[in-house]
Amino acid sequence: MAALPVKLPKNISEWQEQSAKMGLTGETIHGAKPGSASKFEYDDFLLLQVIWVEHKIEYLNKLLPGMTEHIEKANQMLKRYKSWGAYCRGFDGGNINEGTFAVARHYQLEVCNTDDSAEPDALVTPIARRTRGQLHEDMAAMNIGTPTRSSGVADSMEAQELGLVMDDDDSLLDYTPSPFRPMTPVPKEMASVLYPPSLDEQIVNCALVIFLNALTIHFDINSTWTLHRKAFKAVFDGASFEARVDGYLNHCGNPRVIIEVKPASRSSKEFSIQVQESAQVVAWIKSDANKGHHGKRLRLHLAQDRHEIYLTIAEYDEEYVKYLNDKDSRSGASFMTMHRFGPFDTLDRQHIQKVGPILLAISLWAGSDTWKQ
Repeated sequence: MAALPVKLPKNISEWQEQSAKMGLTGETIHGAKPGSASKFEYDDFLLLQVIWVEHKIEYLNKLLPGMTEHIEKANQMLKRYKSWGAYCRGFDGGNINEGTFAVARHYQLEVCNTDDSAEPDALVTPIARRTRGQLHEDMAAMNIGTPTRSSGVADSMEAQELGLVMDDDDSLLDYTPSPFRPMTPVPKEMASVLYPPSLDEQIVNCALVIFLNALTIHFDINSTWTLHRKAFKAVFDGASFEARVDGYLNHCGNPRVIIEVKPASRSSKEFSIQVQESAQVVAWIKSDANKGHHGKRLRLHLAQDRHEIYLTIAEYDEEYVKYLNDKDSRSGASFMTMHRFGPFDTLDRQHIQKVGPILLAISLWAGSDTWKQ
């Protein structure tokens, strides 16, 4: 078998090249034999005809219709939300302030309690044998902060805030926050050293879903975030697989956003995580009874890997649905694009202030007339 690539295809040309190397030219998903989304092989993934593209968060408004207005509304809602202000101020001193977000903050910090009993060979690459000094040198060169403090916040806010006392009635937006700075991706060989896996995947799941509920619970929103583990089954001609997600945004009994969590940093297993997420979205599409819509279609996938949140927008069209449903469909005729945003660091106030309004806006958008699949 040909060697696996480091990254999944990001355009059709790369997909064609990889398919040829794997001997899959002309093959379709209807001839595959996958078992489950978590055990998907790379050749199964290629037959799904999915490409992955990373974006800066500014591109989100171009993908989701009406999102600009919803983010503006979400910012105004959070500006008046006292618990949100108290929660964000708690990042400065590593505190858990009273309010609706207290439990969410507790689990966000709990995520960093690592599994010391795990098998070293399963989690640590050869870089773990480096000396502590060598590791610090590598970190300094990459400008990566540790996950237990808000990187980049203290220096930029020292002059304004070290002597400032704010009570819970003060608005979070009384000062001008530092500009949002995207995270520097961590190389795979360093991920397990910098960010050891959490004790349990359920801790990560609680951290994410409780945070999402804290964002929305006091507002009149007709969608709810749930921990319910829902299964989707994709049935093809002579083959099928099941994908189970860790939660979802429930709107009138239908999932509008699906959730997947992992105890380890994405950098340690990015390849397999994205293969699994692709399969989850395909299974969701295949199991959806509402197939009477046309044109561009969108699915939202939300993930938290250890302390990092990722938002992925799956974009596809009617031809792609036809490819999934018709055993006589032609290989390479249509693709689904997974547009990935993130990571957002849940231990960094700048990142929380950026992603919080976006997640609240998605909750608003999912129940609005502008929502389309």
